[in-house]
Amino acid sequence: MSPDATGPAAQPPTSTYRERPPAAALAGHVLCVWSQAIGEGVALHQHRVLPDGCADLVWIGAAPVVVAGPATGPVVVPLGPRTTVVGVRLRPGAAGALLGPPASELIDRDTPLRDLWGAGADALSGPASAQLAVAARLSAIEAGLARRLADAPPPDRMIAAAVRWLARHPAGRVADLARLLELGERRLQRRFAAAVGYGPKTFQRVLRLQRVLALAGRAARPEMPLAALAAAAGFADQPHMSREVRALTGRSPGALLRHSGSTLELSDLFKTGTGPLA
Repeated sequence: MSPDATGPAAQPPTSTYRERPPAAALAGHVLCVWSQAIGEGVALHQHRVLPDGCADLVWIGAAPVVVAGPATGPVVVPLGPRTTVVGVRLRPGAAGALLGPPASELIDRDTPLRDLWGAGADALSGPASAQLAVAARLSAIEAGLARRLADAPPPDRMIAAAVRWLARHPAGRVADLARLLELGERRLQRRFAAAVGYGPKTFQRVLRLQRVLALAGRAARPEMPLAALAAAAGFADQPHMSREVRALTGRSPGALLRHSGSTLELSDLFKTGTGPLA
């Protein structure tokens, strides 16, 4: 979930968001671990998250952990003052291998982790864990996930290659990807949705949105013109970008880029590489 933190107009509490790479044992399944601290205030902080193709394990205060599934639109989460949130962001395609059910069953919903892992989820939650400092809590969560991963299958390598290809070919055709993978398009669709949550075309749309955020964040001032941003992100033209951004975020590109933040680790997907299907 990529943060787009905006609060209410009257005396909103502050929100401090941080993320870091995961422990080495988790790197094949996890993009990053993250924390968010809501400051003092008199109103709820309306935390707005955008689609990024990932599922997150999320702990809000002492509440049991939930899995925030891959999203197809914006989600607003109200957080009270002095709330601490910690999370683990899974790599696109890793949710099915780590969590159990196909990722398509988690899309656009929050699922209690206990519903997926049973009593095995209890060790990662609870009031005692919530009392730990953020760094200690994240370390404990990482250790618990590392134990879980000892018995988890690896992510689907073919889908991992497909994710990289789609990230590096924002205007690429899914039919071309299917030929490179030597899969029929329907089989690719089913296998991709089971691993990622939705099909390759929707995932490509989400990645173009994330590419817009990444490019805008790196753009030198004055701000990059929207037409140039659309071309660089792989859209057909500026109107195409405007339609897609509104559909995925509920905002125009101009309004979005004034307030948005992007998941930094996702930018690694946009780097040119020499791996399979690069």
